[in-house]
Amino acid sequence: MILLVDSAEREGSVLAELCAGRGWVTGTCATVAEARRRIPRLRPRVAVIRRTLRDGLAEEVLGALADARCRRLVLVPAGTSGAVEARLVALGADCVLREPVRIEVLLAYLERFRREPGTAPPPRPARLAFAGGQLDPADRTLRRGARATTLAPRQVQLAELLARSPGEVVAYEALYAEILGRPFRGDTGNLRVLLGKLCAAAARAGVDARAWIEVIPKSGYRLRRAAGR
Repeated sequence: MILLVDSAEREGSVLAELCAGRGWVTGTCATVAEARRRIPRLRPRVAVIRRTLRDGLAEEVLGALADARCRRLVLVPAGTSGAVEARLVALGADCVLREPVRIEVLLAYLERFRREPGTAPPPRPARLAFAGGQLDPADRTLRRGARATTLAPRQVQLAELLARSPGEVVAYEALYAEILGRPFRGDTGNLRVLLGKLCAAAARAGVDARAWIEVIPKSGYRLRRAAGR
């Protein structure tokens, strides 16, 4: 069974038809939520996951595959940074391919992975300290004590970028490239809106993100280090 997780219906259906033409059985999911429901029943041998899905990111699907012994292939946009690719591999991706992907290359990987034994991914990364709480990027959850909230995909990307570099300025150029997938051209409006939404969501878990995140004029954002660190 090859599991195709792709919110782009046209691309997903084309790949499913190509697989069917080779006699390969496939299952398709359009969202993270659907993949989470179906993975235990489908027990895929290979999973092909597009990085950005309608309701989340490939990282969440990789988390749902944590106990499955299958090969994992993730398709990412052409401008994806090396840091994102490294995170996907750390979460269990066997291969990360940048789009546009030549179909013969993708099919060659599927042919190989179908014949190889499935592997379990390495242990999931530990939670990250964020603004006095604990951030789990794979589950998109932010916790403080008994309180927790689920962050939107871009909110968790912003929180993770800051949490991985406490005390350091994360430049606008990096934030725009990693989160919005486009170059920074001087207008910080979209990022300010995202920061506001992240802080509002964090407050539901009892986390005062506004007290921890500094806006450095003309430079970027910085997460204040916890006392003693």
